[in-house]
Amino acid sequence: MDQQAQSYMLASLTRPHSEQLLQGLQLLRQDHELCDIVLRVGDAKIHAHKVVLASISPYFKAMFTGNLSEKETSEVEFQCIDEAALQAIVEYAYTGTVFISQETVESLLPAANLLQVKLVLKECCSFLESQLDAGNCIGISRFAETYGCHDLCLAATKFICQNFEEVCQTEEFFELTRAELDEIVSNDCLKVVTEETVFYALESWIKYDVTERQQHLAQLLHCVRLPLLSVKFLTRLYEANHLIRDDHACKHLLNEALKYHFMPEHRLSYQTVLSTRPRCAPKVLLAVGGKAGLFATLESMEMYFPQTDSWIGLAPLSVPRYEFGVAVLDQKVYVVGGIATHMRQGISYRRHESTVESWDPDSNTWSTVERMAECRSTLGVVVLAGELYALGGYDGQYYLQSVEKYVPKVREWQPVAPMTKSRSCFATAVLDGMVYAIGGYGPAHMNSVERYDPSKDAWEMVATMADKRINFGVGVMLGFIFVVGGHNGVSHLSSIERYDPHQNQWTACRPMNEPRTGVGSAIVDNYLYVVGGHSGSSYLNTVQRYDPITDSWLDSSGMIELRSARWISESGYCWANVPGWCQGTTEMARERRVWSGEVGQINMLLLTEEKSAMPAGTRRGL
Repeated sequence: MDQQAQSYMLASLTRPHSEQLLQGLQLLRQDHELCDIVLRVGDAKIHAHKVVLASISPYFKAMFTGNLSEKETSEVEFQCIDEAALQAIVEYAYTGTVFISQETVESLLPAANLLQVKLVLKECCSFLESQLDAGNCIGISRFAETYGCHDLCLAATKFICQNFEEVCQTEEFFELTRAELDEIVSNDCLKVVTEETVFYALESWIKYDVTERQQHLAQLLHCVRLPLLSVKFLTRLYEANHLIRDDHACKHLLNEALKYHFMPEHRLSYQTVLSTRPRCAPKVLLAVGGKAGLFATLESMEMYFPQTDSWIGLAPLSVPRYEFGVAVLDQKVYVVGGIATHMRQGISYRRHESTVESWDPDSNTWSTVERMAECRSTLGVVVLAGELYALGGYDGQYYLQSVEKYVPKVREWQPVAPMTKSRSCFATAVLDGMVYAIGGYGPAHMNSVERYDPSKDAWEMVATMADKRINFGVGVMLGFIFVVGGHNGVSHLSSIERYDPHQNQWTACRPMNEPRTGVGSAIVDNYLYVVGGHSGSSYLNTVQRYDPITDSWLDSSGMIELRSARWISESGYCWANVPGWCQGTTEMARERRVWSGEVGQINMLLLTEEKSAMPAGTRRGL
């Protein structure tokens, strides 16, 4: 026998042991052997073992180990639990299985809740969630709230909101209390094509018992986003609905809504009286400036709607710009630095800018913001903790490693610790409260990555990318940073990489269908959209989106204009006032293709300007 061979082993028999143990305990219970407790419900008696019940229920554990009289007794009577439900929970304790159906769940869930059998309670909630439909979702929501099932209550509420147009026609809807109805129709996530749907639902609820419910009309009308209704609808409502016409408070609300349309200069004051925020405002992408050729600098701005796969035009920049940074801060879009085209005595010229513009979605206008301390193009811009950071870039002579931030409260730019490397044509992202500066040029192509900790006002290097990149796209989703496309100094890239901050590691993903540099990128609904750019032979207006779950690419509609651009997702969202689009009516969408100044709101991500407008070798640093 080999002297080096081990003379022992540790056999893992967890699964067969567990099965044997449960089977043995169940046989003992069925034969009433070693049972030390009887649970009595009415005339029924259920034999069991205290230790088994205590192991799956804190309720039973407290009963049998605490200072209660049941600790010493061999029989316990239950008054408030259904016999079949108690029997099912005892069966679960010995078998690990439980039968749940529409007939049993209404008694089983309360029993599991009382006895604190969490796994059975969770399965009951999951079952009810799977059974949600327009006819029972309100009842399930009430049921969940009664027994403190928070996740089920949220799921039922979400279902009500997502299917409101069906739910408001059911018997359960008409039996809602005023308070319950108020809570539902006040929800920002109510999915309706137009606000008219909400009004008609309230009207139907009141007419179901008009004598009793008419008194609630004005209070419920407060829940309708009246400014989002058209002037035509509001006028018709006043003329044709006697319930509103005969109520002074209702007439006042309609008048305020009409003033909102006809007196736009006073809209801010009306927002304290009437809700102007649309429900489930769709996320959109905004394309700003950039280049469409060697000499064509763009000032145009356009907006993309993923829901309809379409683009529309908006107000242009004050001057054509490219190679700038962009972000959303305090519900405004900031365009920072870049290279702007100016005219002097009929001659155009370009210069690197320290100027900053902000776009107000309420009025669709651009205004001037305080200048940065330095001129910067091909810079990085992010928002962190309510402050706007401008990183690195190129000032026309030098590649920069300096960083400054704009503090809106004091309306000034303040210095921040510089990066460890000078960078231009790079990407920036915010993840877990850290600012990342990725790749770029300064004055060589880089694959290095560093991140900024605002609590320490310091930078540190992290793992490098596989590819050197400039003029590439970036996006943050699912706890990862994604980089896509760009140029490595030799060729245009189609590759995409994913950074895991916990592993400090980059991983290659499925590449794009075609290489492109100067791309735009943004995250919408956990898709990475890649837009525009330059393929090496031509400018692009094509749009692709990447699904990280399936690691695959899909095509979307192209932009109106060819442009080389860079999307930013790290800026987050803002509200933009564009009523027809958020209301979803074809007529209004046609009318608002040129800005009308009326009000509605849209959740917005940003596409910004060109980062590598020219083929490799024609720009500085290539």
